[in-house]
Amino acid sequence: MSRWIILDRDGTLIREKGYLHDPNEVELIAGVTEGLRLLAAAEYRFAVVTNQSGIGRGYYSEGDMRAVHARIDEILAVDGIKIDGWYHCPHLPEEGCGCRKPKRGLVETAAAELGFSLTDIAAVIGDKECDLMLAKAVGAPSALVMSGYGGVEYAKGVRGDLNCEDMSEAARRIIKKEENMLEKGEIYRRNMDDHLKTAVRMAALEETVCLAAKKITAALLAGGRLFLCGNGGSAADAQHIAAELSGRYLKERRALDAAALSCNSSALTALGNDYGYDEIFSRQIEAHGRCGDLLIAISTSGNSANVLKAVSVAKGKGIFTVGLTGESGGRLREAADLTVCAPSSFTPRIQEIHILIGHTICEMVERDFCG
Repeated sequence: MSRWIILDRDGTLIREKGYLHDPNEVELIAGVTEGLRLLAAAEYRFAVVTNQSGIGRGYYSEGDMRAVHARIDEILAVDGIKIDGWYHCPHLPEEGCGCRKPKRGLVETAAAELGFSLTDIAAVIGDKECDLMLAKAVGAPSALVMSGYGGVEYAKGVRGDLNCEDMSEAARRIIKKEENMLEKGEIYRRNMDDHLKTAVRMAALEETVCLAAKKITAALLAGGRLFLCGNGGSAADAQHIAAELSGRYLKERRALDAAALSCNSSALTALGNDYGYDEIFSRQIEAHGRCGDLLIAISTSGNSANVLKAVSVAKGKGIFTVGLTGESGGRLREAADLTVCAPSSFTPRIQEIHILIGHTICEMVERDFCG
């Protein structure tokens, strides 16, 4: 599907000369040819939308206007540039017609005749506020050029989505913006595809996740506490899961004793300073953990030293440990009593799967306390 540029005429393509009707007086504005050539090379197509109240005022005829347009076409054709359609409003401003800019009538007519939709418009380029208002009316980006009345409008505070010295700059910026959008679209599609493929592989985790939920329920029912730990994004996941359980996930029930070990900044900084970063979780387990509690240890690599130390201390106190890690499992696979390995080696996917697993466990545990 082609992308379209809606162009103003006077002050944007050709010099503003006050009700121009003589084709011999047509003069392209500097930068127009270069800009349109760049856009055409990038496969954009063009429609011109122009208010021509001079016709309604009797200053010139429709034929005179068409002769001016034919002259512009002739000049642009030398550089291989084609305007696909010319659309004009001949009415006076006070007539209240539906085609005079900034109303969208002319653009709708162009779209119907040239076979594009309003979503195919990459930009509306003009030198007046009415051109920018037209862009808004059709839901397209606007570009204000400083030719014609553009400089005066800009000085009055009028702003487009792009504000450019001339058509050449507008073309380069529109092309760059659209290329960035395409790149972002590709990033989006790639990430969604990768996420879905990873999620499909989670079917193999069902038994392990259900067992983890069962162990958590048993510990909480017996009066034990649930501790969670992790670094960075995993710390955020630990806090998230703890909050769902101590608060409410989906249903009303009693508060469950769940706490993330990354939340107490005073403890973290004191322990890190006095004992080293590897001790920030294990020292808290040593202080607060009791036999019968449960620890969820989260590490995307499975090799976070402070998480592994926490698991080691927890097991020494009779605390059951559940590891959440990535596909390889790292050292956490063997260190924890039960390990759930997200089926990916890519950290963002692992973290996405971890919070999905966390939500699933929250729902399972919550049901046990609502039944």
